[in-house]
Amino acid sequence: MDIMSFLKTVPAVFGVAGLLAYFMRPREPVSDHEVIKFLQGARATLVLLTCAALIGLSLWLIFGSSPPDHDTALSFMKAVPG
Repeated sequence: MDIMSFLKTVPAVFGVAGLLAYFMRPREPVSDHEVIKFLQGARATLVLLTCAALIGLSLWLIFGSSPPDHDTALSFMKAVPG
């Protein structure tokens, strides 16, 4: 495995670890306050979306198109003599 393949998988590893930590944590007692319920639900949504985004980022990096070998502006500058 080369270094680029390893680096492309790092966000997915963090995403999966975050999901496992979220689902394996002990459940908190339900509060009677509506604000606390709302904040807990918002936190859960944010955690799940962030973990899914990290996994999606890795998938995009792995299966996305490769960048070009060289920049077009630099190749133009090399073609112009002088």
